[in-house]
Amino acid sequence: MNILALDSSSQAVSVAFVTRSNGQTNIIFQETLHQARFESSSLFTGMLKAKNVAGSPNAVVVGLGPGSYNGLRAGIAAARAFATAMEIPLYAFPSPLAVEGPPDGFWVIGDARGGHYWIACVKEGVFLEKPFLSPSHLATLHMATRPDLPVISSTALDGIPHLHIASPMAGLLATLSENGGPFDGTPEPLYLKPPHITSPRIISSNS
Repeated sequence: MNILALDSSSQAVSVAFVTRSNGQTNIIFQETLHQARFESSSLFTGMLKAKNVAGSPNAVVVGLGPGSYNGLRAGIAAARAFATAMEIPLYAFPSPLAVEGPPDGFWVIGDARGGHYWIACVKEGVFLEKPFLSPSHLATLHMATRPDLPVISSTALDGIPHLHIASPMAGLLATLSENGGPFDGTPEPLYLKPPHITSPRIISSNS
């Protein structure tokens, strides 16, 4: 099987083309590109490069987050459109499962904005604790329940010491398709709370 995989849950967009045959997985192409907060061209640039380098896939895999509201919407829409146009299966998995970490397990944490962090605990591609929201000032207290595990994030976070910086990798995301069937319909982003939207400024009629 030839798999096009992408994750746009962080500012480090990852795109990969992976082949899987006889139990062996080979990454033919993988690239990480920077994505600005309100701009998604890096995602489509990476997808085009992957297809040009490796050819046409038999399946698409996309990360569901949690993470960037705009990035997740763009990534899922692109994956769904590509899979529909090519008439190939679409797989979708939570992005923290595609973070590289030690086999004994690790914490993954991200900024959920509004004074909250999201936290998950991962070991060998499965959740020990599924993503949940925590007030940012309580995050370290919760992770102290497993103090032996390293803490990984795609960006630096206030109040989180000894943080390892790493983002989800599309190549790892592709391997998860071995553990589940294709998605029937359009995947939903893994949002843990409503998006943080700045309220419009009200202009007084007297101004």
